[in-house]
Amino acid sequence: MSSAALQCLALGTMLIDHIGFRLFPQTEPLRMVGRLAFPIFAFLLAEGFVKTGDRKRYFLRLGAFALLSEIPYKIFVYGDRWGTYMGVNPWRNVFFELVLMFLALWCAERGGLFWLGAGGLAVLAEALGTMYGGYGVLLAMGFFLFREKRWAGMLCLGALTLLYCGFHNSWFQIWAVGAAVPLGFYNGQQGRRLPRYFGYVFYPAHLLAIYAVWLAF
Repeated sequence: MSSAALQCLALGTMLIDHIGFRLFPQTEPLRMVGRLAFPIFAFLLAEGFVKTGDRKRYFLRLGAFALLSEIPYKIFVYGDRWGTYMGVNPWRNVFFELVLMFLALWCAERGGLFWLGAGGLAVLAEALGTMYGGYGVLLAMGFFLFREKRWAGMLCLGALTLLYCGFHNSWFQIWAVGAAVPLGFYNGQQGRRLPRYFGYVFYPAHLLAIYAVWLAF
């Protein structure tokens, strides 16, 4: 599978997950499918970090969409009470997680004492209450460090997911290990690219679209 195909799969499973969350909250299989999305996004972030020609622009793009997506995310989750929750844990949309993951990769690449910074970013993610906390930061680092040994990256996915489930006393996230299947078929090629910024715009846009459907029915 190309990176473009993996991106489409991640966006599709995320869409299914969020449809389940808002429109069919009693339908667990939709949420289970959605567990595949985040590990694929983490993998693609690690790949993008290595291959991008302009890391500063990549980082700024993630930060910009983190800010742009927070109100749509709050509307999606809290409905007409979204304003009340803007000051309560304002780091919850997934782009804030991706920002910290990207910074951790920057630290990990530089090595030495910067490893302390990478570890500190995992702790910071937990302290801020980002969507996946330290799990997301460590997962991206695992994919980055083991990018030449795919099997080791998949073991890292399994181990971190088990730790996450145990720490949160919930085994729902265990379905994330299923992402190892499509990731195992990654061929290292970009494939046919989606329109520029499509993946970024898709996130806040699909949240608002699903909420609009929920309001209509």
